[in-house]
Amino acid sequence: MKSLVIVSVMLGMLVTGLDSVWNRQKLYNSPSKHKLGHKDCNCLNGGTCISYLLFSGISRCSCPNGYSGNHCEIDSETRCFNENGQDYRGTVSEYGDNEECLSWDSPSLHRRPYNANMRDALQLGLGKHNYCRNPDGRSKPWCYVKKGFLIMPRFCNIQMCHSDTGPTCGQRRQTKYYKIVSGTPAKIESQPWIGTIYHYSKRAAEDQFVCGGSLIHPCWLLTAAHCFPKEIYPSEYTVILGKSQLNSTDKKEQKFWVEKIITHPRFSDESGGYENDIALMKIQSASGQCAVESEYVKIVCLPPENLELRDNTQCEVSGYGKQDNFDYFYSQILKSANVNLISQSLCRDEYYKDYKITRNMVCAGDIHWKVDACKGDSGGPLVCEHNDSMILYGIVSWGIGCAQKNSPGVYTRVTKYLPWIESEMNGIHFKSHFLST
Repeated sequence: MKSLVIVSVMLGMLVTGLDSVWNRQKLYNSPSKHKLGHKDCNCLNGGTCISYLLFSGISRCSCPNGYSGNHCEIDSETRCFNENGQDYRGTVSEYGDNEECLSWDSPSLHRRPYNANMRDALQLGLGKHNYCRNPDGRSKPWCYVKKGFLIMPRFCNIQMCHSDTGPTCGQRRQTKYYKIVSGTPAKIESQPWIGTIYHYSKRAAEDQFVCGGSLIHPCWLLTAAHCFPKEIYPSEYTVILGKSQLNSTDKKEQKFWVEKIITHPRFSDESGGYENDIALMKIQSASGQCAVESEYVKIVCLPPENLELRDNTQCEVSGYGKQDNFDYFYSQILKSANVNLISQSLCRDEYYKDYKITRNMVCAGDIHWKVDACKGDSGGPLVCEHNDSMILYGIVSWGIGCAQKNSPGVYTRVTKYLPWIESEMNGIHFKSHFLST
C-alpha cells in the first residue's frame, strides 16, 4: 500500500512536470509568473523583470530587440561612441588588428581599479564580457589587455559617431597640394589641423614663431620635442589655429594659452638625429575653452596603432618654414608639399648610413628632390590618407639640408607613440599600468 502511494505521488509529479513543460511557451500569459518593477532585478533599457514562481521564484530580464545581457545592459547594435564614450554599451572588444581585450571578470583583473566585481560595475557597464567601456571618464572607450606578464589599459579600435554637429577628424574642404620649398601658398582649409607655436622673447619684447604642430584633440597639440629647451615655461608660449600668414591676423584664427607642455622623457639627439622627438601641448583660450571646429580649424586623425603604410605612399607635409636652407627668414605663408614614403632599409643603409635611423622614425621625400620640409617646419604634420580620412603619420623632425639630393626628410613615426600620447592626455603615468599579473 505504501508503494502505491509513492507511485501515485511520482506520477502526479511527472504529470505536473510535463504540464509545466507543455505550458512553458505560455508563461508570459500565465498567472504563474509575476512582473516586478525594473528595480527588483535591475533591468535596463526597457527590459521587463519576470519571476517564475514554478521555479522557486527565479527571475530574469526580458530584453527588447537590440539589447542583451542579464540586465539588458548590452547594446548589440551600436558600433560607435558619442563624446568620450562613458555611456557606450556596445560589443566592440578589440584594441588593435583582431587583438582581443581581457574580460572584465577575468581573475587577472581582481586587483585592478576597474573590474566586474565592483559594487557599481553594472552602472559602469562592466560585467562578464570583454566589451570596451569607459568607466573612468577618459577620452574614449578602453579595455585591459595582456602582453606577456603585463596587464595595461589600451584604447579600443572604435570610432566616434559622426554627426552634423559633432567634431570629426581628418576631414577638410580644400584638397589642393602645394610645395613648401620654392612653392605657392596653401590655404589653411587644406591643412586645418596645423597650429603655429609662438614663444615670448623678452629681448625682442614680442611673440616669435617657433614651430608647427598638429591638433589631435580640441585641447591638445602634437609637435616635436626639439622645439623646446630643457627648461620649459608653458606660460611663455601661445598657439594659434586657423592661421594662413604669420605676419597678419584674421578673424578666423583661434588663439590659445599653453597650460602644459610634455616632452617625451627619452628624447635625445645622441644618434645624430632626434630620437623620441615628440611633445604634447595642452591648450586653452582666455575664457578656458578648447578649440572650436570650423572650416579653418579641425582635428587630424591619429593612426591605428599597427598601421604601416606601403613604401612610396604619397603623403603631405606642411608648415611655415624657410623656402631654402640658406634663407634668413621663415616663410610668412602656409605651404604644403607632396612627398613619398621611403623604405626603412633604403633610408637607413643608403641615405643616412652615418646616422641612426630607428623604427621610431619614418623617411619621406620627393622623387626628384625638388620639394621638402625645411627649417621652421619642425613639429608640423606629415599626413596621409587612410580610410577616407587624413591621419597624422609623422611629425617633422630632422634632415640634412632642404630638398637636398639623397637626403630625405626624417619624421617621428606617430604609430610608435600612441600609448604614450593616450596616457599623457588622460593624466596618468603609463608605466604604472605595466603591472605584473
